[in-house]
Amino acid sequence: MSDSVRPVRNAAVAGLRCAGAEQFADLFKVLRENSEITSAYMVMMILSTLIATFGLFANSSPVIIGAMILAPIIAPIVSFSMGMVRYDVSMLKTGFITITTGTLVSLAFSASVSIIIPLKIITPEIEARLSPTLLDMGIAVASGIAAAYAHAEEGIAKSLAGVAIAVALVPPLAVAGIGIGWWDWQVFSGAILLYATNLAGIILFAGITFLVLGFAPFKRAKMGLIYTFLIVILVAVPLSLSFNRILQEATITRALEGAEIENTVLRDVRIRFGDPMVVSLRLVGPEAMEPTKIHLVKKRIEEKIEQKVLLE
Repeated sequence: MSDSVRPVRNAAVAGLRCAGAEQFADLFKVLRENSEITSAYMVMMILSTLIATFGLFANSSPVIIGAMILAPIIAPIVSFSMGMVRYDVSMLKTGFITITTGTLVSLAFSASVSIIIPLKIITPEIEARLSPTLLDMGIAVASGIAAAYAHAEEGIAKSLAGVAIAVALVPPLAVAGIGIGWWDWQVFSGAILLYATNLAGIILFAGITFLVLGFAPFKRAKMGLIYTFLIVILVAVPLSLSFNRILQEATITRALEGAEIENTVLRDVRIRFGDPMVVSLRLVGPEAMEPTKIHLVKKRIEEKIEQKVLLE
């Protein structure tokens, strides 16, 4: 038996569970196959991206969920995690190429759709993926553990973990591609940060799960885990800033929602940070809204929150 598939005896010494030789050999074989680029992987990646992109434009959650189910990108991610903790250079390299290729193809096709479709509207489904926070990192952590555990334990449907992880990966990729098609840095940067957050969190905690389950000795996994942990920390910095921004957004929304300005009530207030900040709302009043009155409402809003806004 080669070193790559030898049972991890050192895990028992470290007080961790030790995977059996047969269990490890079967899992390693599957993960090595999953790390490779195949025609099926590319076709399903393209289809899931197209479905997600159309669903984002149509603001349709069911369509987006369908894209999540189709997405195959979980396979090379889990393989990359195993390659990291086993320090298997071949699996790491193959998994990295497969993940990168799938990512670039997804960006290219979603960008193409956004160029073809003559709409430049940030729907709620698109907007929901523009401001990642530390809460999204929590989702990535749970998803990574679920993915590794489902692959390691027989009798658990691997598709369940795949669906859970696709929730956090395919839509942000599609939104980032839309940002490229629109040439909108704010849309692209927010969505790609969410994608990077989930990718880093999944890889790190899937690797930790494999380590705990006894598929690698800690000594071999240490360097890979350290590097991935550093990436997670770097990603967490903008996430912390984004979390603070969401708190500010909630404060402004509370201040404006239901407020009465010039005999007009503000309803369905939504905030989108930018330069200037965009305030999307519905004006409810006893008479038609003339442009002069809307301008006056905008001015009062700016006075209330003490900053310039773009009223939508």
